[in-house]
Amino acid sequence: MAPQRLRDSLEELICKEAIHTHLQPIVDLRHNQPVGYEALTRGNPGHMLQRPDLMFQAANQFERIPDLEALCIRYAIEHFAGRSTEGQLFLNICPQTLLHFSGTLDVITKHLEAVSLSPRHVVLEISERFPIENADTFIQLINELKQVGYGIAIDDLGSGYSGLKLWSQIRPDYVKIDRHFIDRIDQDPVKQAFVTSVVHLCEQLQCEIIAEGIERLGEMKLLRSLGIHIGQGYLLGKPAREPAFIIPDKTAQKSSRYCEGLDAPVIHLCQPAICTGPDVTLGEAEALFADNPQLMSVPVLQDDFPLGVLHRHQLLEVFANHNGRTLNEYRPVHELMQKDPVIVDGSMTLEAVSRLMTDDDSYYLHQHLIVTRDGHYAGLVKTKDLLKRITTNQIQKARYANPLTMLPGNVLIDEHVETLIRQHKPFDLLYADLNHFKPFNDHYGYRQGDNVIRWIGQLLQTHSSEKNFVGHVGGDDFIVVSQEEDSGRLCEQILTAFSKGIDAFHDSEDWYRGYLSSTDHNGNLLEFPLLSLVIGVVPYSVIKEENPHTLPQMAVQVRKEAKREAEKNGGNHWQVLSINLRHSDLH
Repeated sequence: MAPQRLRDSLEELICKEAIHTHLQPIVDLRHNQPVGYEALTRGNPGHMLQRPDLMFQAANQFERIPDLEALCIRYAIEHFAGRSTEGQLFLNICPQTLLHFSGTLDVITKHLEAVSLSPRHVVLEISERFPIENADTFIQLINELKQVGYGIAIDDLGSGYSGLKLWSQIRPDYVKIDRHFIDRIDQDPVKQAFVTSVVHLCEQLQCEIIAEGIERLGEMKLLRSLGIHIGQGYLLGKPAREPAFIIPDKTAQKSSRYCEGLDAPVIHLCQPAICTGPDVTLGEAEALFADNPQLMSVPVLQDDFPLGVLHRHQLLEVFANHNGRTLNEYRPVHELMQKDPVIVDGSMTLEAVSRLMTDDDSYYLHQHLIVTRDGHYAGLVKTKDLLKRITTNQIQKARYANPLTMLPGNVLIDEHVETLIRQHKPFDLLYADLNHFKPFNDHYGYRQGDNVIRWIGQLLQTHSSEKNFVGHVGGDDFIVVSQEEDSGRLCEQILTAFSKGIDAFHDSEDWYRGYLSSTDHNGNLLEFPLLSLVIGVVPYSVIKEENPHTLPQMAVQVRKEAKREAEKNGGNHWQVLSINLRHSDLH
């Protein structure tokens, strides 16, 4: 962008006050409630400096940071007061702005008094990204502000000039750790070591830590384990004019490790991304890529609706041609962007999105896809992340699957049940077990016994719809978590299919005789019944009234009752756990 044009745009933004304020929650992770809100400035829609990074880069270039920040602070105070939100207002202010207005800082206090607030309601965030030219004057000024009642925070710790020296000099109330150290901290021992050292220092200096940029549940859990009690990030709430706080433990994404599987909505992989408008020039887009080396693609939005995606490699190819820059620098982005990107609603499952991606042969679809919520842009998903999640899910399933049937084992069964209980989704628990399996196994050998178990697993899957989850507890025990309206009908279908197919696993002589003949270790001739199948059913009417921890006991008890009934009457049988049975045998 030409310097004069940039200067004029900045001057217009400041003079016409073409800005507005967004608020982002800062959350107490112990009690799941906001302790305050950080004020973040945006340029008005359609303005050349709408994006805050461009706005402050221009202000820094033309030495207008103090004027811009003074305007931002006034708007932030008025906006915060108008929302009637609880907690403190966190205001960003750089050292040069404080020094520039050192003689007139009471103006901020007057702005607060005008909207019935006081300095006690405000925390001034001092970024260490900027150098402090007159340290003594600056420290004296900070002390005066603290005496008046303002809270002080060091912002972006670990990213800039001053670091521990600034911390020791101003003794802040809060230290905000830069998001670089929070990103995937649960997977990075080096970052964990750095943050742990900061935690220890804060304990000695009696100041609170705020972890910035929390976007994943794993990050939040790790931070909690390190003793960090305050956090900020998209996981807890995005910046908005009307801020909304999210309780992570109550969202679908975080309800269970099982929900991290392929049935999870794709929005859980969604990442915030720098965006651009269709009329931005390719020269400006090149500068955007240059300032963000990790950026491979940029969504192109019009009024928050996605139009396409501009890819870094496309832009570089165009500029690399002879006279490419001269011919294309002022072309608008919409002429070069990919106009047919994959756009999916955030509620689509990872499995559905995976099928959509693999069914399309376009090269570009192997890089990013755009995610929307109610048609509005929500973020980008990297295909690499999608593939990584699918691979991780398959590995997890294989790790916890029963090796004989490859059906989900106890860990995945428990996770699925816990998810349904937490989400208050009704289900019946069916416990299927073979009667007289040990004599059968001893008579025919373990290979034939394994064949029967594999067949049972296939039979349960064949007669189960997508509303059912089939798991293999071990041995000849199986679980079906059924969300069918009539689980009794499902039991009948399973037992009928079993009756029609089980004869194939017996010798014809044994089958027609109706029993197995064998000898015990003393040589005595014994007779054993043929294989039969029993199913015990724990209905949701019982599950919802009981402690979930007693569910395995209830399942075992109703299976035993079904076995007793089958022994008395012969053949296959299914049994529902009754209230009387529940109270007499479980308590």
